[in-house]
Amino acid sequence: MFRPCVQAVRTQLLKRAVVARPMAQRAWKPMAQPVRAFTVAAPRFSAGESDNELVHKLQEELSYEKENEESAQPPFIQEFLQANSFKIEDKAGHDEVTLSRTFGNESISVLFSISDINNASESFLPEEDVQVEEDEEDASFPVRASVIIEKPGQGAVTIDTVAQDGEMTVESVMYYKEAKLATCATAESDWQRRGLYIGPQFGELDEGLQSQFVAYLEERGVNAALATFLPDYVEYKEQKEYTQWLNNVKNFVEA
Repeated sequence: MFRPCVQAVRTQLLKRAVVARPMAQRAWKPMAQPVRAFTVAAPRFSAGESDNELVHKLQEELSYEKENEESAQPPFIQEFLQANSFKIEDKAGHDEVTLSRTFGNESISVLFSISDINNASESFLPEEDVQVEEDEEDASFPVRASVIIEKPGQGAVTIDTVAQDGEMTVESVMYYKEAKLATCATAESDWQRRGLYIGPQFGELDEGLQSQFVAYLEERGVNAALATFLPDYVEYKEQKEYTQWLNNVKNFVEA
């Protein structure tokens, strides 16, 4: 007696299942739409309210610097290189500059950094207010330069100097039996240098010996001309790097 009822129930359940399947499929499709909308909108989250104003200020500064920069290399650079037989290695975006030349069987390198221009605002403050204008016009900022002299099979000598007001002042003289210790900038070489005797304080040497070291350097182009050139070149390169920095940062912010 109950079989017709069971059959009717089964029939109704089957119909419900058949009707439910299309609804499940239709309900699934709209779920993909929010994902696509989120992906398209994602880049907008990187833009801040102050970005446009910062880009505008950077562009103003960049335009000002470009208006006042020299279009060609200043004459003092080529004049110095030709008169002193130096070649210059200056990589854009790098802080350090190298001058190199040969002298007999020697290879000579002069390494210096444009970061020394920061010393211009920290040094040479006159004690007397009356002398402020005169001292600021005449005094230059100090530029530290390491002079490395190598001989084949004989190691190398590193002479630390300071260029200022047209004079090269010697601070120390170090000898390395292995030339690579004087030139290599690896952590291993730096560790090896720490355990070596670096020599006496230059100012404590006999005055006659100090004078001979100065004459030794002057013969190799480490002289008053170099002392004048270094601060001028530091200012020139720092200006170029600053202009490029403005452009790089502006492009980054507005990207």
